[in-house]
Amino acid sequence: MNPESWFLIGHIVCISQWCAFIMVDYAYLGKGRVRPLWLWTTVLVAGELFLGIKLNIGFFTLLSIWENVGFVLVSTLLFGGTLAQKLTAALINGTMCLLAENTVRYVASWATHASLLMIWKRMDCLVAMTITNVIVGVLVAYFAHKWKTERALESPQALVMSFFPGITVVLNVVLMISAEDKPADFLMLLLTLGLTVAVLIHMGIVQMFNDQMAQQQALHVQAALERERAEALMDSYTTQRRLTHEFTNHTDALALLLQQGEYEEAKAYLATVTKTIAANTTIMDTHNPLLDALLSKKYEEASRKGVMLYFDLPDLREIPLDNTDLVMVVSNLLNNAIDAAAKADPPEVYFRMRKTEAELLVSVRNRVQKNLDLPDGQLPRSTKKEPGHGMGLWNVTDVLRKYQGEYTISCREKWFRFTCSVPVRKI
Repeated sequence: MNPESWFLIGHIVCISQWCAFIMVDYAYLGKGRVRPLWLWTTVLVAGELFLGIKLNIGFFTLLSIWENVGFVLVSTLLFGGTLAQKLTAALINGTMCLLAENTVRYVASWATHASLLMIWKRMDCLVAMTITNVIVGVLVAYFAHKWKTERALESPQALVMSFFPGITVVLNVVLMISAEDKPADFLMLLLTLGLTVAVLIHMGIVQMFNDQMAQQQALHVQAALERERAEALMDSYTTQRRLTHEFTNHTDALALLLQQGEYEEAKAYLATVTKTIAANTTIMDTHNPLLDALLSKKYEEASRKGVMLYFDLPDLREIPLDNTDLVMVVSNLLNNAIDAAAKADPPEVYFRMRKTEAELLVSVRNRVQKNLDLPDGQLPRSTKKEPGHGMGLWNVTDVLRKYQGEYTISCREKWFRFTCSVPVRKI
């Protein structure tokens, strides 16, 4: 087979590699704002293939490395996620690419005694690389998705954990570009396999550490959940005792007014008492005891801050969120909305939930002092020092990613809106 034919056939490996990159990006980053995704990923792969052939970039060269670096960075732009998550996805793809191809390349060269520079011209080696790229891509995409949904490490911890894979990438680059025109010796084979095994062990340790952190966080959230329940029950009990104590006084006052024939005053007094009782005995009936208690507590908190909180709720006895995540979403959304509305005029919050056969919809709309700058509909880069829309919403989006949920936000005419959807069945 002539060199031109080998050159074209060799790009089958590149295509399988790029497809693996896209699978990992989709699993780790999720859908972005680019639509339709399949079309743009196809355009990206076709464009990269055209450049590789047109510029005669070749294989296992420094130029081919830069080509792949460009691809893994550009491909992340087609998907969702933050900048840190995009860089993490690029690091995952770079590590996967170099470990998989270097391992196959050195093993094939050592086993067949073929030159490292010419091994890619063996059909069996090309087939092995292509199959390896696809299999490794599927496996890494699976674990990347699992890691994203179960991640408990903070950003600094994740950065430290990525140091060793980063060093491995550099070492594999050195191995790739320093290969000589001769078969791989046993020492280089051991070095290549050792790097691969070391990364796998490292990732196993990171996963164990992440599981421990996730367990600790779950315990903290569970404790907070129980505290929320206890506080809601105690508040309801205290309010009930106070109202019971005051009930006799109200009936005595009404009886006195009626005896004196002050019927209009009695009606006005009764209306005032009715409003007071309604404000302090708000009863939620969503057929979800935890949600009822939580919303009642938030209503009382809003009343104390002078915020009018309105609910639009259906039967929610079965929802696709477990108790811990339900408290996380509802508490953070309402805490942010109430804090922001308390500083606005008029102080209003509207909370709505709807459930269909396909998804659960949650919507919060609240007044704000001034319109927020939300570039491209992304969350504001704020802290808890900025009340209303700080880190609480980031906690909500973490839960949404776990359930493959989506969200939209907007802020117009001093109305902040956050709407999210969660599939009834986890994907």
